[in-house]
Amino acid sequence: MAELAWRFAAAHVLLLPAAVGGIAYLLLRALRASQLRQDCRSPPPGGIGGWCRGAVGAETLSFLADNSSGRGFYHFVHARALRYGACFRTVLFGRTHVFLLSSRARAAAASLLAADPPHFAKRYVRTVADLLGEHSLLCTSHGAHRRMRRAVAGLFASAPTAAFAAAFDRLITARLLADGCKGQAVVLDAALDVTFRAICEMLIGPRDDTRELEQLQSDVMDVTQAMLALPIRLPRTRFYRGLQARKRIMDALRQEISTRRENGLKLDHRDDFLQTLLLKSHMDSPEEALTDEQILDNILTLIIAGQVTTATAITWMVKYLGDNTDLQEKLRSVQLDLASKHNDAPLTLQHLNTMDYAYKTVKESLRMATIVSWFPRVALKDCQVAGFHIKKDWLVNVDARSIHYDPTIYDSPTVFDPSRFNDDMKPYSFLAFGAGSRTCLGMNLAKIMMLIFLHRLVTNFRWEMADHDTSLEKWAMFPRLKNGCPIQLTPIRKDKMH
Repeated sequence: MAELAWRFAAAHVLLLPAAVGGIAYLLLRALRASQLRQDCRSPPPGGIGGWCRGAVGAETLSFLADNSSGRGFYHFVHARALRYGACFRTVLFGRTHVFLLSSRARAAAASLLAADPPHFAKRYVRTVADLLGEHSLLCTSHGAHRRMRRAVAGLFASAPTAAFAAAFDRLITARLLADGCKGQAVVLDAALDVTFRAICEMLIGPRDDTRELEQLQSDVMDVTQAMLALPIRLPRTRFYRGLQARKRIMDALRQEISTRRENGLKLDHRDDFLQTLLLKSHMDSPEEALTDEQILDNILTLIIAGQVTTATAITWMVKYLGDNTDLQEKLRSVQLDLASKHNDAPLTLQHLNTMDYAYKTVKESLRMATIVSWFPRVALKDCQVAGFHIKKDWLVNVDARSIHYDPTIYDSPTVFDPSRFNDDMKPYSFLAFGAGSRTCLGMNLAKIMMLIFLHRLVTNFRWEMADHDTSLEKWAMFPRLKNGCPIQLTPIRKDKMH
């Protein structure tokens, strides 16, 4: 009997830890479930306390401080991601922003970028809308965006695209020939000049007045530099200069439209996109016809999107190849072989389609540069994103840069390696041009410009970096080198351009 009692007691002793462990497990599960429910009701963490809810708050000032330094505005995002994690919120220019990074960004991209989600719309900071105009493709609502997108789609058809490629090839060949004679070039200056001339020729036709074109280019630059400035409408402020520049651009374009209408829209020598829009607007029903304001806002948007972003991407591409001379030589060998096959003829779309390794170089440059760092969407109602509560009117930013530098997606993401694009990419792992119905309309034009620039440069010159400073330009809407990427050029052959 004593032995039986001893065994019974021993069994209780052995079962006690298991029972305690089981109870602890159930309690932990209940606690975790409670935390998850609480997370879904809680907003993302972040620094929004105190007096920073105004347009000129602590977070806004910190953002502007980074953007006015050589580090660039993305330093602001990176610092807060280290502090709060892959989902955080902040207040910029008086609006609450939620940033989603890395895996959270990829997961959200499928729902926020792939289509027009019912609870979200595209929305940039107010300064961008003020400078580009409320009818800009970048700022319109779903319905208006679809209508505007249909209206401008003709610009990207095969015939205009082929004509654009020929014009850009002509312009960049002449520019490189001039820079080659000097033995040096500032890549950003060359790229801004050539892309601007090509885009303007496509949109509003060739300009006979050089001063008029230079004024337009200067005004466009003032607009882009004001996009992330404090929205203070006082003389001598950056934002005010941007607004004044926009007014001059609008006045010049209105005068152009007026002149064309006075001539009955029958100027046979006009074969540009503005003429196409005016003719279409003249012939369409009142419901479908574009207003002058819609045309003006989107001509400005297309100039900026076509010039500034592409020129910035070209600059980074040349820098990456200047820093990796082995890859520069590999690319040169491939492109010289292609050049010999088409006998140095002007480049066509068919030629560009054969440039497989050059295209991978373009994609790798776009990945590493990430010209558009994030894609914003505004919540139209209270909802859940990434397990957090998002309130109506909050801006949710899908962070493309964090995706492009995610080591779980790209091996050694800080290494420039075009061969990484030999393999198929994971969905929403490459967001250089966005995704879904808001994918950049001009992405093929950007690829064309980058391929032509790259081919003409690499088949005619070797280059080295003249300045290795990686500081970023202050106040730039898109991250670009402060020094403009100066290079030393060594001609490969002196008889003619490839």
